[in-house]
Amino acid sequence: MHSVQPRDPYGAALGAVRRLAEAGRFVPGEPIVVTDLAAEVGFSPTPVREALACLAGQGLIERRRGRGYFYPALTASEVIDLFELQLAYLHAALTLHPRGLAPLRKAVMSVDPLNGVQTLFDAIITQSANAALALAHQRLVDRLGAVLKAEKGNDYGDGATVQAMVRVINKGDIPALLDLLEDHHERRCARASMLLIQTA
Repeated sequence: MHSVQPRDPYGAALGAVRRLAEAGRFVPGEPIVVTDLAAEVGFSPTPVREALACLAGQGLIERRRGRGYFYPALTASEVIDLFELQLAYLHAALTLHPRGLAPLRKAVMSVDPLNGVQTLFDAIITQSANAALALAHQRLVDRLGAVLKAEKGNDYGDGATVQAMVRVINKGDIPALLDLLEDHHERRCARASMLLIQTA
């Protein structure tokens, strides 16, 4: 019995490599050997190489001239920069093109506080219905993958931050939500170095 090859091997390889990265398969700074990765995901090296080139263009994989592909290792200052960009995206989703509170309330109703603050952030971005913003945010989330995983592990499982944010959303108090986002941002920036140590 043989497996059926997909009609779009490049797209399938891109999805497979992206899923591995999101699952924390790669260690920051790790070299990525195309032939080994191709064998792991079950594709020939060509579509895997093309997928890595695409992801390198998005900043999710690092291409070093003459040395190949590597999973990028972030510095604490880069993590803080990405956290600040995420905060700006959240502000944009909440203030640039307000669609009223109903879509926002509906989006956060299904958020489980125990899934961590990133789940809430994803819901806030999605409810904006701005495709460009959603794409940019997803690329940022992909880039921060290992850091966000470590951050979720440090939330002590009580979901208190998410619960507080959902409460003010349900009250319709967006200024209070923005204040909570700023407070959370300050705390996570202060922990950036510790989060990086936990991803190693």
